[in-house]
Amino acid sequence: MKKLIICVVLSLVVMFVTQACVRTKALQTNVGKEFGTYYSFKYKAYENYGEQFDSLFAQINSSLSTFDPQSVISRINRNDTTTATDAYFDTVFHYSEYVNHATDGAFDITVAPLVNYWGFGYEPNSQSAERTQAQIDSIREFVGFDKISLRGGRLYKADSRTKLDASAVAKGYACDVMAAFLDSEGVTDYLIDIGGEMVARGINHGGVPWRVGIVSPVEDTTQVSNDVEFILPLKDCAIATSGNYRQYYITKERKVSHTIDPVTGYPVNHKLLSASVLAPKCAIADAYATAFMVIGDTTRIKNIIKASKYDLEAYLIVDSAGVHKQIRIIH
Repeated sequence: MKKLIICVVLSLVVMFVTQACVRTKALQTNVGKEFGTYYSFKYKAYENYGEQFDSLFAQINSSLSTFDPQSVISRINRNDTTTATDAYFDTVFHYSEYVNHATDGAFDITVAPLVNYWGFGYEPNSQSAERTQAQIDSIREFVGFDKISLRGGRLYKADSRTKLDASAVAKGYACDVMAAFLDSEGVTDYLIDIGGEMVARGINHGGVPWRVGIVSPVEDTTQVSNDVEFILPLKDCAIATSGNYRQYYITKERKVSHTIDPVTGYPVNHKLLSASVLAPKCAIADAYATAFMVIGDTTRIKNIIKASKYDLEAYLIVDSAGVHKQIRIIH
């Protein structure tokens, strides 16, 4: 009898010790500011990865930030011939190259001098400055993806005045980097959100697919208005949105949007208010969303989506006589 009691007690002790050692996944959250915007990461994991995310942000900035004078892209812009590229830069370059060709030049990371000229870039010209066709034409001479090439870990320019700005793809790519890290840690349920560019996997803490809202394209430079136009379920894919309703300024002649057409050299002016793109990678979604805002024409956008090697889906919001018209295009 004593042996039986001892065995029962030992069994209970082992059971309690085992249970105490079992880790439980919990909803983890990391929020903050990077790239001049917010980020919000939600994921179900055993531990919080805040320090790892901070490290990844630092690595991405040191490669792609035009606001870091020592970053790879900044040194390339200064024509530092000793600068070697890295894996982050190379990946973004190749994504950008593909989307540039797929959109007939509507997406172009060499647009930086024009974006600066119109007052929106990392070296902005005065927004009140008078601009001329001659000045724009002179800048266009060294804007274009055909002016650059990547070979053997070096970026080569046909014209030393060419400068790069990866801001239209960097946020999306950063989402992919964070998502890949969580994948490597065995995390299966998460939502990565950097300034509205997102990657979703699995389900949310309520046991259903993640749901994301597409903000109504209401002109608001203060970014206070966050009315939702519609809500999309998001699972195992990425989404990026581009629009001209928050970054713009008004002159005596016109509204000047931050989306600059690399081909014409001018800010776009059309009825497309917002473009949201779903894609396997957020960098791809980000680049295509920017390109579609440059293009504006829904028929041309549809043809580009159909021809893409990526599985794309687009949600466009168009101004139709003062009313928002929603257009969905599937690959």
